[in-house]
Amino acid sequence: MHRNNGAALLLSALLVLSGAGRAVAQTAYEHFESPQVHPARLTPDGTKLLVTNTADSRLSVFSLSSPQSPTLLAEIPVGLEPVSVNARTNDEVWVVNHVSDSISIVSLSQGLVVDTLQVGDEPADVVFAGSPQRAFVSVARRNEVRVYDPATRALVKTIALQGEHPRALAVSPSGGSVYAAFALSGNRTTLIPAAAAPAQPAPTNTSLPPAPDSGLIVDAKDPNWSTVVRYTMPDNDVVEINAGTQTVTRYFSRVGTVNLGLAVQPTTGNLYVANTDARNLVRFEPTLRGHIVDNRVTRITTGSTPVITPVELNPGLDYSVLPNATAKSTALAQPTDIVFEASGANAWVASFGTDRVARIDANGTVVARVEVGPSIGATVNPRTKRGPRGLALHAASGSLYVVNRISNTLSVVNTSTAAVVREVAVGFDPSPTAIRQGRGFLYDAKLSGNGTASCASCHIDADLDQLAWDLGNPGGSMQTVVDPNTGTFSLHPMKGPMTTQTLKGVKGQNPLHWRGDKASFNDFNGAFAALMGGSQLASADMQAYTDFINTVRLAPNPHRNRDDTLPATFGGGNPIAGENTFLTEQFRSGITCNGCHTATAGGTNRALIPANVLQEPQDMKTAHLRNLYQKNNFRKTVGGTSLGGFGFTHDGAIATLDEFLAQPVFGTFSTDPTRRANLTAYLLCFPTGMAPAVGYSRTVSSANASSTAVSSDVTLLEAQARAGKIDLVIKGKVNGVVRGLYYNPLTRVYDVDAAGASSLSWSQLQSSAASGSSLFTLLGVPPGTGVRMGIDRDADGVLDANE
Repeated sequence: MHRNNGAALLLSALLVLSGAGRAVAQTAYEHFESPQVHPARLTPDGTKLLVTNTADSRLSVFSLSSPQSPTLLAEIPVGLEPVSVNARTNDEVWVVNHVSDSISIVSLSQGLVVDTLQVGDEPADVVFAGSPQRAFVSVARRNEVRVYDPATRALVKTIALQGEHPRALAVSPSGGSVYAAFALSGNRTTLIPAAAAPAQPAPTNTSLPPAPDSGLIVDAKDPNWSTVVRYTMPDNDVVEINAGTQTVTRYFSRVGTVNLGLAVQPTTGNLYVANTDARNLVRFEPTLRGHIVDNRVTRITTGSTPVITPVELNPGLDYSVLPNATAKSTALAQPTDIVFEASGANAWVASFGTDRVARIDANGTVVARVEVGPSIGATVNPRTKRGPRGLALHAASGSLYVVNRISNTLSVVNTSTAAVVREVAVGFDPSPTAIRQGRGFLYDAKLSGNGTASCASCHIDADLDQLAWDLGNPGGSMQTVVDPNTGTFSLHPMKGPMTTQTLKGVKGQNPLHWRGDKASFNDFNGAFAALMGGSQLASADMQAYTDFINTVRLAPNPHRNRDDTLPATFGGGNPIAGENTFLTEQFRSGITCNGCHTATAGGTNRALIPANVLQEPQDMKTAHLRNLYQKNNFRKTVGGTSLGGFGFTHDGAIATLDEFLAQPVFGTFSTDPTRRANLTAYLLCFPTGMAPAVGYSRTVSSANASSTAVSSDVTLLEAQARAGKIDLVIKGKVNGVVRGLYYNPLTRVYDVDAAGASSLSWSQLQSSAASGSSLFTLLGVPPGTGVRMGIDRDADGVLDANE
């Protein structure tokens, strides 16, 4: 795609240089490592395969005229980081955009988005069910399923759910029930706080001092702790919704900890859930080594008395043998999707961690394995890892389509021969080298001693599993850490329970970990041997892994206003007043919140703080504040219900920010409920470093072009672009031609993706849409990415229309 077009090259260069003074940044690529859920589905007539190109924010459409040789027909721009797709008709396709918080409704015949629905934070999947037909959308961050009339596209109902992160959806054979799997449901574990927990056992390394006081991870139903755990945890893993009444029928529990795949057996209506089950009740790193999670498929019978039957995908594996090349050669790790053959006798499961798909029978027994990557058996090469994430089946031809998230390719498996017959690109991939070379190190389970776990077994899609783990080592050694500003610290290896931290946004946050005991991300290399039972990476490989992690960004905080200001009220407090308290008011003489949790640096000065200052058993690093809003599902109300078992602080012992701020260490704030409420509101709206207008989109047509809503959105988006918080692009039909445009913040007009074409003002675009000559979608994108996403897709200096 590097054609010689001097005029186009000159024009593109001028656009970039004049764009907003961001010439270098205009080659930028930003990503959020969104979790694909159902990235591939067929049209109802089986003639086309639809695949989300998450990396390029497009829908890829393949012809299945020859089912085992899919041919790419179109790549249609949608919202930011699409993760699921479903066709309502042979022409109307709904695409779920995880970062845009939207559904793009695509017309295949027109090759563009014809409408956009804003559906709430982090949508994950969509299915169609009921009579009259309704669209059901899982909204993961809000723990909701939203129901839409697909004809009018009006919101019919919002169903609040008692479970964490509903993502994968499925429909019963009759169409009368919709099921949602809670991706981060937990496993009913919670924490006994340090004050109520027994002392840690004596170190096995006799040279160590006694271990510090710490909490204890327990099953919330453990009768030994009923006087401390006075709340209940339902551990809901799957929900059944009546498609007609749009009400919850029942929940299914004890299915799995991380539930990423969901399918209905067509002949029985039974559910099958691809999941991992965390072993965080096992204490200490040496005991957990090589056996961190169990990889399973769980069958749920859906009769009046459900039976839950977990089936291990690696039965008989001897976890005490490390390394274990034999186990690694067949292991199935981190199952992410499942799809049934038409007879219901067999299903296919994607093993994301080991580059395999497996055929299982109705009992969950593995009857065949297919390697989808070049590193077969026990061999490992994360740089060429495929990462099978999503599945779709063309039953008539015996073709299984495997979407490989890491390589951004599509593998075609002949189900009769159980072999890959073809691999093609999903579409254009703009990911830079650091992502292509380093992503596999996060997800490759073959880096463990037996092929059963990767870093992503806990850091799900580079994020959280909402659990705490005790990875202390009674046989370890004291560690000395020097903070140039706060002194020298001696850290005990028996650190006690600590909640999983996100890997997103870690660039510039050194030192890392709750205690600041990792000088940089490279220093996590030891975990490949000490925890996963494998070998440490070569320095070049660990650097490639680090380079990748440093590209992953935190998504915008959904609680902030679209213009990146604070709301007037939130959760019973005033965030604006809370910000003022945070920045300027002293809770002890000379001490403000901002003094340590520097607001302009993500909420941390990165300093280590002595235990006595914190009034805690251990020294800790000042934690960042950018994802506090994601940790708000733990409640300790006596007699109440809690969805999560861990909350705030290093061990998750604190249920709410109000409880945290009521600690005596916060002096005058601790006894002032108004200040606590305002601070809580502000902290839950704390900026993540990515503006809320990133991802926001609005489709403009003859029906709404002159509306106040559209005018308000355009005013907002253009202002955010001029402020440098977003770039603004347009994709769709403009004056009868499918085009891309980039809003130039200096000239305040929209530059077109064709050399020599005149730029267009918003007034011109609006008039064209009102007349019916244009149908397009405005989209806020990360700063520096607008030229690429709007008018020069491959950033080669040749505008898209001239390629």
